Amino acid sequence: MICNGCNYANRMRELEGNVQQKCPFCRHPRAKSQKEAERDLMKRAEANDPVYMSQVGVRCYQEGDYKGAFGYLTKAAGLGDAVAHFQLSCMYYDGKGVQKDKKKEVYHLEQAAIRGHLRARHNLGFIEK
Repeated sequence: MICNGCNYANRMRELEGNVQQKCPFCRHPRAKSQKEAERDLMKRAEANDPVYMSQVGVRCYQEGDYKGAFGYLTKAAGLGDAVAHFQLSCMYYDGKGVQKDKKKEVYHLEQAAIRGHLRARHNLGFIEK
């Protein structure tokens, strides 16, 4: 574990330009442009990283590609991502890209809540009243 002093010193060197900024997870250099960031995001999603698959799914949902969103979110939820379960519950609640289904909505809310997703716990509280 790195102490706060060492972490602060490394961060200061990164900001000064003496050390190249790197991703804290994979240690590769950070993307310099939006296009590089998109490429890296898709690369991680293709490697079955549930967090990145969930992010791609949310982005697809926001762009109106509900079929793509459902595919990515289903894969991420299958790998145990809480955000993906929550987003799937929202899709089943709204009926966007899927038919409205109360049972599936509650199932995904429960799975997200079990994994610590606070908004899922909040929504379950309203359903269980």
